[in-house]
Amino acid sequence: MKVLLINPHTSSAATAGKYKRFLSPMPPISLAYIAAALDKAEIPVTFFDDYTTGGDRSDLIDFIKRDAPDVVGLSCVTSTAPRTYDIAAEIRNNFPSVKIVMGNLHPSVFHKEILNKGLADAVVIGEGEETIVDLVRAYENGAELSKVLGIAYNTDEGPVVNTPRPFIQDLDSLPYPAWKLFPTERYKLFNFARVKNPGTLVLGSRGCPFGCNFCSLKVMGRARRMRSAASIADEFEHLFNEFGYVQPSFIDPIFPFSEKEATEFSNEIMRRGLQKKLTWITETRVDLVNENMLRLLKEAGLSRIMYGFETGTEVGLHSIKKSFTMDKAREAVEMTKKAGIEIIGFFMIGVPEDSKESIEKTIRYAKSLDIDFAKFTVFSPFPGTQVYDDMKKNGRIPDNEEWERFTSYPTKANPAIFIPDGMTNDDVVRLQRKAFLS
Repeated sequence: MKVLLINPHTSSAATAGKYKRFLSPMPPISLAYIAAALDKAEIPVTFFDDYTTGGDRSDLIDFIKRDAPDVVGLSCVTSTAPRTYDIAAEIRNNFPSVKIVMGNLHPSVFHKEILNKGLADAVVIGEGEETIVDLVRAYENGAELSKVLGIAYNTDEGPVVNTPRPFIQDLDSLPYPAWKLFPTERYKLFNFARVKNPGTLVLGSRGCPFGCNFCSLKVMGRARRMRSAASIADEFEHLFNEFGYVQPSFIDPIFPFSEKEATEFSNEIMRRGLQKKLTWITETRVDLVNENMLRLLKEAGLSRIMYGFETGTEVGLHSIKKSFTMDKAREAVEMTKKAGIEIIGFFMIGVPEDSKESIEKTIRYAKSLDIDFAKFTVFSPFPGTQVYDDMKKNGRIPDNEEWERFTSYPTKANPAIFIPDGMTNDDVVRLQRKAFLS
């Protein structure tokens, strides 16, 4: 049984407006992990990147005709939902015998809606590496889908949701992302995350113990599961030797989590001399770093660190459940600069308690920090987050959801899905522009 994985196109003009020129196709690491799991299980797998080919319908249909898959797997996040739904409908119309499987954050939340619309035969809920293999084997053998953990699927009586699959505890057991199957020459890291070329993404952990209400990564659980230092260093070497990558970039919201983890990882990197061959960047929280940790990471090749400062008011931090203070953020900046590490600052405007005045404070706060680059996104209550659930319950999000409006870069043509009280979409768009220009 043959599987085709598809990375759906999304219009950057619709979701990023004038900022689309700063975006680039990022390596689809989630699909690369799924491809690796299938490949390891000796299930034939191919890949089509609908995003980098511009979403041309005829190209996609022609590829499916040539590839002749038995199962098509579609990765779907909220911003790609309209295109993903269109692709599913096209496959259903043109290739009725092909099984359609959806996965990633959006289908994990809206699996019943997707199944009721007939857009998929099954939905993978949560982590997919083990689930997709079991599901394809079940299709291949004509086995009961009721025994496949972690899926929802259609029956004559309607959607059925199976028992959840336990989280993968040993992340070292996962094969490296199967970049060999992907058009890696088409991918680039975002400008602000690019220190050296070529670069790619690396996973160091899954799960996060913090409760930021705007983060959808809660789907990976609150218990943090780590890869070993040796496993990550092995992958660094693999990426350098096999693909020539000189800049791995961690996708974790937090890496490293502690001084112990930082020490083990830094020592492993330096023991192998990898800091002489490549540089790397990461993201963590301002309340998790100290001077010794940062010094070690710098010695091990860390060149740039990303911090989510988010907002320039204590009220704003409280509204999004960020459990640190602005003073702690300033302290982290001072320590990071002292260690010689560049800083990327992430900020959001239009958080639930924001006003025009507080957004102006956030802009002034960002400018007052000694950071190298500031990225300003508009707050969006993405599905799968606590704030989405709360706003949906309180009627702050319309029922007739237009998924394109869940964007961090709204425009007049595509307004933000949420606007703070006392403000308009024009206010938010203007202030985001002012923030970047400042």
